[in-house]
Amino acid sequence: MGIGAKCLTRLARPASAVAVLALASGCHQPRPIGGVVVGEGQELPILRRYGGPHSNEIQAMQVVVRDAATWARIPLAEIPVDFSDKMLLVVTMGRVMSDGYAVEVARVWREGSRLRVELAVSEPPPGSPVVMASPWSVTVVPRCEMNVVEFDTSPPDRDRSWEQSAPPQGL
Repeated sequence: MGIGAKCLTRLARPASAVAVLALASGCHQPRPIGGVVVGEGQELPILRRYGGPHSNEIQAMQVVVRDAATWARIPLAEIPVDFSDKMLLVVTMGRVMSDGYAVEVARVWREGSRLRVELAVSEPPPGSPVVMASPWSVTVVPRCEMNVVEFDTSPPDRDRSWEQSAPPQGL
């Protein structure tokens, strides 16, 4: 083997090792997310939904919860969840003037390296009675470490209303 062939062999070894590592790591395939493979534009399945008209949360928030410690800071409901393979998408609307309002996660999908969430908000019909409410929704989806657009990773510092407020007088 001549000098030129020896040089090519030495250069080819590191390049082939890099190629093998790239193929073994699966960087060309969508990554499994909580046991589910979600490719570009594909939806993450919604496993369960919880919600109601009274969260006692005064301000609106959108939080992705991936551990029990964070979930303990948002005392909305007793929801059994295994954070090793699931996460929660928490949405509250804050105080509103009717218990006819509702919010829920309509769908979750991958867009590039992030997850996007579409919310569905229901409004009360005109002329509904004034009743202070604070709608909430918790959606269980497979765990994913991608950033969730417009969702925080921890709840904001906030005050909570521990009892339902009385409706305004004179309406």
